[in-house]
Amino acid sequence: MNTSSSCLNQFNWISNYGPSFIVPASNCDVLYEPCDFFKELNKTFSNAKKRIYISSLYFGTDPYEYELIDSIRSALDKDPSVRLVVLLDYLRGSRIDNHQEKTTSKSMFLPLIQKYSSQVDFYLFHTPLLHGFLRKIIPNRFNESWGVQHMKIYMADNTLIISGANLNKSYFDNRQDRYLKLNNCPDLCKFFIDIIETIAKQSFKVEANHDEPIFLGKHHPYEGDNAQYRLEVEKNLLSLMKTYQIRFPKPKSLSNDQALIIPLIQMGMFNINNDRDFNIHLYSNLPIESKLYLATSYFNMTKEYENEIIDNKRKDTEISLLTASPQANGFYGSRGISRFVPIGYSENEREFIDRAEKKCSNDKQIQMFEYFRSQWTYHAKGLWLYEKDKEYPVLTCIGSPNFGARSIQRDLEAQLAILTDNQELRKKFHHECKRLFQNGTHVTSETFKQSSRIAPVWGPLFMRIFRNFF
Repeated sequence: MNTSSSCLNQFNWISNYGPSFIVPASNCDVLYEPCDFFKELNKTFSNAKKRIYISSLYFGTDPYEYELIDSIRSALDKDPSVRLVVLLDYLRGSRIDNHQEKTTSKSMFLPLIQKYSSQVDFYLFHTPLLHGFLRKIIPNRFNESWGVQHMKIYMADNTLIISGANLNKSYFDNRQDRYLKLNNCPDLCKFFIDIIETIAKQSFKVEANHDEPIFLGKHHPYEGDNAQYRLEVEKNLLSLMKTYQIRFPKPKSLSNDQALIIPLIQMGMFNINNDRDFNIHLYSNLPIESKLYLATSYFNMTKEYENEIIDNKRKDTEISLLTASPQANGFYGSRGISRFVPIGYSENEREFIDRAEKKCSNDKQIQMFEYFRSQWTYHAKGLWLYEKDKEYPVLTCIGSPNFGARSIQRDLEAQLAILTDNQELRKKFHHECKRLFQNGTHVTSETFKQSSRIAPVWGPLFMRIFRNFF
């Protein structure tokens, strides 16, 4: 047996933020491209023997997605004991994607709900932050800004794929994200099953014999006692997480062929802030001469994070950030007010870089990069931490949060913190990090003086007003 991992000694604090799951490092497969993600989803779903769990923002309505539906149908057909549970966002999942055929995420699953009613449970989570008169007047496309179900967890039996990617054709084709497949991890799967089921019990269920989704909980999120609804969900989640923290406590040792996985849950509306607290602790306690690589698809860092990264970090550490260039932003070329969103993110970058350059004496202390790949958009997020003089990262985080205000305050988020001394797994995460950053262009305060990057006079005002919604 390999000796106890030195990384656990330095990073044993990460177990303070969630239950500690230990898995063989060889069970972790890093996927690099959207096509790999789609291929593994198809294979994982079609081979399911007991259960399929899907937690996502929404489900697309194009041929790729119909192929996934066929894979799921194949598993349901082969064995009537196979169970399918889907949790999507109510507002995004009800939005019409194909206006010609009037298809939505909900309508994509309706044939399965009707044919396999005893096997399929389909849920839609509605944010309690949008209620009352406000819910009646906010247009459909904008109502999602108040908060969504944003966890991206895809499971079949004891296999789990975690990502920041939705189940939509662009995420299978030319929208870059991150994807991690964990094989044979029953305890971790059970944890996320329980998280999904807890949210599902306070969500709306779509049934074959009802036109409208039926709310299952005691307190309605937007028509009933909103405060009681939030308290009820908070109580159930805290109880669940406490149970798992006791069952899977801080490990005493970690061998070199293992990885320690901590699920970080962020649901600010329910006072669950494990992911936020983890990040703040990490930024303010970076190891000596370490290097931290941060990625976010939408650069809208909270002031709390910003303060830790710029003002409180060690001067001997280096931080590199990667975000979407305006052209790689998912809102680029949108219609209506959405077309101004890339301008807002660009303004956030400019303000951050100006502040960092004034604070840091060494221009390598904090660097910003913008992802650009012709005909591609960018949606990857997470972090990689490299210890002093180490070629590969000791710690990575992967999942749905974007390090922004809405991730902390408005959305349901989940990611994994993964700590390992296993060189093969570290090498995979290193390769992933380098692949993303190699498409990044270094930007400085001079970049934003170029005519193409000068924001309209209303740009800063736009983001100050709306920064908590994007």
